[in-house]
Amino acid sequence: MVSLGELVRTAGTSLRPLAPFDAARTITGVHVSELDDPGRYLEGGELLLTTGIPLHGRPVDMYVDRLEAQGIGAIGIGLGEGWDDAPAALVERCRTVGVPVFAVPDGAPFLDVSRAFWSITGRSGQDEALRTAHAHTRLVQAATGADPIAGIVRQMAQAIGGWVAWLPLDPGAAGGVLHPASLAGLLPAVRADVERSLLRSGVEAASFVSQGSVVMAHAVTDGERTRGALALGAGRPLANADRQLALTATALLRLVGVRATATPDAEGWFAALALRGDAAAARALAAVAELTLPLEFRVLVGDEAVTGFTAEQEGVPVALVPADAEVRASIGALSAPVVLDDVPAAAARALALHRSTPGTALVIESESRATRWAATLADADPMLQRTVISYLRHRQQAERTARELGVHRNTVRPRITMAERLLDVSLDDPDVAAELWIALRDRAV
Repeated sequence: MVSLGELVRTAGTSLRPLAPFDAARTITGVHVSELDDPGRYLEGGELLLTTGIPLHGRPVDMYVDRLEAQGIGAIGIGLGEGWDDAPAALVERCRTVGVPVFAVPDGAPFLDVSRAFWSITGRSGQDEALRTAHAHTRLVQAATGADPIAGIVRQMAQAIGGWVAWLPLDPGAAGGVLHPASLAGLLPAVRADVERSLLRSGVEAASFVSQGSVVMAHAVTDGERTRGALALGAGRPLANADRQLALTATALLRLVGVRATATPDAEGWFAALALRGDAAAARALAAVAELTLPLEFRVLVGDEAVTGFTAEQEGVPVALVPADAEVRASIGALSAPVVLDDVPAAAARALALHRSTPGTALVIESESRATRWAATLADADPMLQRTVISYLRHRQQAERTARELGVHRNTVRPRITMAERLLDVSLDDPDVAAELWIALRDRAV
């Protein structure tokens, strides 16, 4: 949201107040319209800019009242296109119903106001991203402290500006941790709601109303067993940033359970988080521990001798090795290079490869299927490759492909069928088409 006061300051001389206004009032957007009734195209809270065409010869009161009823944030009238000064009736009616009113001086484009709004929105987004990154880091720092559970709960509550509870759900477990401590009396009721929403339904996350606010709860599992739950409420709708922080906190609470019996180093924690798909938490941990991360990793499964970014998955040792490093392993399975966010998928493929190829030799995942397809086409009849490229370029339209190649459309379909048999895929599959197109483009063909 953008405050009206900040918008006026940023727009400068392009937005001049015509009456006192509430600087804290929020504006959701800037909309330009010359319709008699633009409200049906608005969601509420916008600054409506108009050159005043709807005000010529029409009741101003009706225009303003209709916009006020539809939740308009403010009205701005552009001068110089029919109005040398803002109509007195418009200003007076806006003052009466409480709608802020402004003038856009002659020569100042409406675009200046829109740019001011979006520049504020961009700054707000950057500030929010920075705050979220710091919150992730503080969560990881808390998880490596002397009292990790209490630290995670406290940091999470401070990050969302609400309350957060850790509820152990093992059979016979009682108590829990809630921050702020002054709300500890909520624990029994929150526990009952969490047990009903999570344990009985078997889901890993749930939202429900408890104690007058919307609560989000995440199960903290250890394999197939639910050890506890993280519950949080803020007395306001929870944003995507809040949900991402909750996922990080949940991942850290899982690892805290491992730490009770073993103390993995920072690299081990990083590997465990990355393999679980908690990339944000892994990056935060790397920043706190000052770990140097490569741009891409390879996932090595089945070699117990590797040290560094190592963890265990399904009882098998797994290591994340820099993609550009020499791998000296002689056993196991090695994935293709991937970025951090794709580590879980690469690990699943390497684990499947390791189990399907038992033995002592190192098995390396072959290049991507799209690369193989492109190489196969390159070795085939050049006209077949040209036809496939044209077919993909024209989004699988045989008629347009035929026109580009200068052949009859009945010639295109047999070639496509031949290519599909050669590659053992359907070129009408959107995933296949997208992957193959990128691979062909990378080969500069």
